[in-house]
Amino acid sequence: MFEFLIGKIVSLKPDKLIIQVGSIGFGVKIPLKVSQFIKEGQEIQIYTSVALKEESIEIYGFLEPYEKELFDQLIKISGIGPITAMNIISTYDLTTLQNIIEKEDLKLLSRVPGIGKKTAQRILLELKGVLPSLKYEYDRIYDDILIALVNLGYKKTDAKEVLDKVYSKDKNEASIIKECLNILVGRYAE
Repeated sequence: MFEFLIGKIVSLKPDKLIIQVGSIGFGVKIPLKVSQFIKEGQEIQIYTSVALKEESIEIYGFLEPYEKELFDQLIKISGIGPITAMNIISTYDLTTLQNIIEKEDLKLLSRVPGIGKKTAQRILLELKGVLPSLKYEYDRIYDDILIALVNLGYKKTDAKEVLDKVYSKDKNEASIIKECLNILVGRYAE
């Protein structure tokens, strides 16, 4: 629904912020660690995931696209809701979580509030093949290029697949876009 919001933080609590976008204030739930890196009055771009419930709409926000992607993967797992997913993201950074998944460390994963042994086993099983796609840290340039490719009419899954192969922090933005377009144009021409 909303991929990201850009605006000014008008209110900040440890687990929630209100971001003013134009003349609208959006309430966004955030992982506990996010509030350490931002402050009221700051302009921010926050990546969002929207949860529709019978009685409300809740927006969850993240500073990095990989956190949003991780959140979206976690809530797909049976028995994991948005609150538990936020607890996991608040407790462990991506590298630590990858190590937990690789080593199948039930004990560490069970330390997260709301996760017992069976839920931890389910998370390990479900994320085993998914987490490697989140292996490297995304940055703003990666996200901007992905948005640009989607805006040019390419499917997000195709654009992301090609960008994952081409992207490198050592390359400049123009050369990355050119390489992606060469591959995508070739695919769509077939």
